[in-house]
Amino acid sequence: MEQRSTSKSTDKRARAAAGRGRTIAVGTSAGGGRSDDPIVGIVGAPHGVRGEVKVHPRTDVADRFRKGSRLLCDGLGEGVVASVRGADVLIVRFDGLTTRTEAERIRGRNLRVSRAEARRAAKEAYLWADLLGLRAETPDGKALGIVSEVLRAGETDVLVVRADGSREELMLPAIASVIRDVDIAGGRIVVVPQEVLG
Repeated sequence: MEQRSTSKSTDKRARAAAGRGRTIAVGTSAGGGRSDDPIVGIVGAPHGVRGEVKVHPRTDVADRFRKGSRLLCDGLGEGVVASVRGADVLIVRFDGLTTRTEAERIRGRNLRVSRAEARRAAKEAYLWADLLGLRAETPDGKALGIVSEVLRAGETDVLVVRADGSREELMLPAIASVIRDVDIAGGRIVVVPQEVLG
């Protein structure tokens, strides 16, 4: 999920597709986003009879869903937002969808953007997807485990670290005093657990 970005920043295919100007082709097997592209929304039920659908956003990027936005719809290809309204649950119409029946065919599908696009929009933040699988270690090099999950806990993200072969979890709030360094290229984060900060 593009879902939430953690402080300090960390998709070429989407730009190429954007240049081709494709729209959602209902009833085809056209490709959508890759499964590792961040999910930015989930299509809900149709709304009305003119091809609109409810979309449940899964992104912190305020203008992700705006007229003209290009999103990858799982299994169908690129969709261009023709109109949007609403706040928590958006009412979106995509180019090429004009009836309730057509809108029903995209119900339950994930809407994605490429990782490169998500990184561009995140600016000074890391994508959750980029943090998963990183080795967590202390400043002196002691291995703590692997980041297996990222949770939203109020306004602070929490990294869940699991040691190899263990069921125990270490919960690390994504704050500067705990997360000292993120090295995406090196595949690691340097952390000082809160009990050490004491």
